Order: sequence, then C-alpha cells, then structure tokens
Amino acid sequence: MIAPIPPIQPLPAAPSAGPANAASGAGFGNSITSALDQVQQTQNAASQSQALAAAGQGSVSDAMIASTQASLATQVTVALTNKAVTAFTDVMNLQL
Repeated sequence: MIAPIPPIQPLPAAPSAGPANAASGAGFGNSITSALDQVQQTQNAASQSQALAAAGQGSVSDAMIASTQASLATQVTVALTNKAVTAFTDVMNLQL
C-alpha cells in the first residue's frame, strides 16, 4: 500500500506591523530558513528511501514517491528564488 502524501505545513502567522516589531526582517528570514530546512529534509528522506530500495530493504514505489516529492520541492524552491531575483531586479531598475 502506498503511504499518503503528508499535507504541506503552513507558514507561521505573519507578525503584526508596528514599532514593537522592529526586527520584522528576522521573521521573514526565519520563515525562509524553515522552508529551506523542510526542502533539505525531503531530499534526505528521498535519499534514504532510495538507499533502502537499492539494498532490497525498502519499496521501490516508496523511493519513487519520495524522489518525486523531493524533485517537486526543489522545483518550487527554484521557481520562488527566480521570482524573488526578478522582483529585486525590477525594484533596483526603478527610476526615481
């Protein structure tokens, strides 16, 4: 039986804006770090699943599912990075 795909964990709630939260950039940075850690964990789980399948101790279908999840997580990360770089470049090219 194929194990169900776990749901995507939501990002933590955004902190309220205001003078009390002067380090709002730290919250954004922590969110990015957390998301990248999740991608790394997904890739590590896929590698472990592949090693088990290669050794004959795991299911090939589980290894394929884990590999697909890791690939999708990496593709989403790359797409978001490209969008962020494009947005930054657009802002830097604004004429004031």
